[in-house]
This record gives sequence, structure tokens and C-alpha cells, in this order.
Amino acid sequence: MRKRTLALLASSMLATGAYAQSSVTLYGSIDEGITYNTNNMGHGTATLGPVAVPDFFGLRGVEDLGGDLKALFALQNGFKSNTGQGTIAGQAFSHFAWVGLSSSRFGTLTLGRQLDLAADALRVNSNGSLQYTFYLFHPANLDNLGIVGDSINNSVKYTTPSFDGFSASTLYGFADSTTQPGRVVSADIVYAQGPLRASAVYSSWRNHAIALVSGLGLTSFLGQPLAGGQTFVARKQDIFGLSAFYKATPRFDLHGVLTQVNLSTDTQSARMRTAELGADYHATAANTVTVGGYLSWLSGTRYAELGIGNVYALSKRTVVYAQVTYQHADGVGNAAMPLLAPSDSPNQTAFRIGVHHFF
Repeated sequence: MRKRTLALLASSMLATGAYAQSSVTLYGSIDEGITYNTNNMGHGTATLGPVAVPDFFGLRGVEDLGGDLKALFALQNGFKSNTGQGTIAGQAFSHFAWVGLSSSRFGTLTLGRQLDLAADALRVNSNGSLQYTFYLFHPANLDNLGIVGDSINNSVKYTTPSFDGFSASTLYGFADSTTQPGRVVSADIVYAQGPLRASAVYSSWRNHAIALVSGLGLTSFLGQPLAGGQTFVARKQDIFGLSAFYKATPRFDLHGVLTQVNLSTDTQSARMRTAELGADYHATAANTVTVGGYLSWLSGTRYAELGIGNVYALSKRTVVYAQVTYQHADGVGNAAMPLLAPSDSPNQTAFRIGVHHFF
């Protein structure tokens, strides 16, 4: 009887293995290089650290449950290659941590900590992502294009199947008194077919704590002090965005992003509008020349930025690059590129060389 029971158990396990195929993938990205930037609080400064795609590592898994149904999960953490520290202290998976179910007929439902759809749908068409430089993301990352911790906790997300290249997603983040004081609503429509990839996004946050620090080149914003790393709290933050990527020829790509961010506190309000355009010329299969820039208007200051770079692929997973980025601010704020200490003047320039590896 015991032998028969073991045989039945073994055959059941084999049948289950044949029925439910599963896989788990470890993946990641690491970037390192040297930046020399001018007017870093009045001085030229050389710094080490990641600047291209944010450093991260993660796990993704899928299990085929049969009947056109799959179980999915993903865990991803951000870190800094120059120090080994996590991008957000005390969080094991700062980018996202979610689990869900997927069907080719009914779409995908996921739950957990997930990216704001502004980052998910707009970032892939932006200069900051396509041209390997966080310096080309927009002032203080108010439109959430860069992944710097503005993921949404306690969230539920649904994505439709693709219909003739179109798909749509909607996400709701529940308010939580400790980790997410206000609710979040985010929605997008994405088109991806042939040479064109485009998206439209709306994202609405309430009581959002934003680490502006010195990212606007200001000492205070909407009546709240920013000195000493004090966190800015937006009673309302509403983000509207459009983006597109077009492969005009086998050697030439064009891409652009338009965003508007409406911010308000209990007493004041402001609006940031940004128009971005970029072009990539693939001189050879390995060598790409990039040009990109943007204009942003916010609360009496206009930020104008331009970047030129060269990206050389040593393999499908490893690139080396050289870049120069310049920002000029007109108005009450000084120049302040993302990740860098702000300038003490309207101008700031960053020279960068680095190496990036995907694994």
C-alpha cells in the first residue's frame, strides 16, 4: 500500500509539472561613471555614481495555470552602485513588489507596490531613458518620469489585452496613514505597433510627500521651506502627459514628451509645463549619437536644458558613453539638474563618461 501511495504521489507531481510550466528570472542594471559639473553650489565638482537607467535588480516569475491563465509576480529594488546603498532607506523593493493573474483574453490584474503609470508609460519615450542620462529628466522629477521612489503602495492595477496595438491600464492606490497618506488614481492608453510607440497618461495624487530638496534651485516652494532636506507636501498633484517614439528610418529615431503638473497646498498652487524633444542617430549598429532637450515653466522660472551624447555598444548588454548636458534657468530659481547639487547661478553644465551593463 505504501509503495502504491508513493507511486501515485510521484505520478501526480509529474503530471502537475507537465501541466503548470513556470519560470523565474533574475535581472538587473548597473551604471557607473564620473561626472564633472560646474557651479555645484559655486564650485566645479567631480562625482561618482549612477546616472543612466537607475541601478536595480529584480526577480520576475510566471506560472502557467492552464486554461489561458497565468500567475505573475515581480520584485525590484533600486540601489546606488557607488555606495551599495538602497535608493530608499528601509525598503527592500523600492521600485515595485506585486503579484497577479494574467489572461490573453481578459487582461492582467496585479496587486501590491507598483509604478506610477507616468513612469511606466511616459518614461520609455523620454530622453532620460533612451539617451542613458538621468540629467535629462525634468526639474525635481515633479512629473514622475524618473524612478526615484514615487511608486504607489497598496495598489490594484488592471491592464487590458492589446487590440490592434492599443492597450489601456488603470491603477488605484489606497490611502494609508503611514506609507501613503492620500489615495492615488492613474490611467493610461498605450499604442505600440510598427515604427510608432505612443502613450497618454493621467495620474492624480493626494497628500503626496515629495522630496524636492534642492531640485528646483529654490529655498522655498508654495510657502513651504525646502532647506535642510525638508519634504514638500502637495495637497494635490495632478499629472497629464503625452509621449511618442517614432523610428523614422533604420538609422534615425525621434521621440518627444509633453507633461503638465498641477500642484497645490492648502494655501497656494502652481503649474509646471514641460515640452521635450530628442533624436538618436545610429551611425553604425554599435554607435549612436544622441541629442535631446526640454523647456519647463514653473512658478516664475523657466528651465532650458540640452544634452549631447555618444553611446557605443560593446555588446547587447554593455555600453560605454560620453555626454555633456547644459541647463539655464530664467527667473527666481537657479539651475538644478536632477541628482546634482544646484548651481549658485542660472547656469550649470555636466560632463559625463560612464559604462552601463544589463544582466
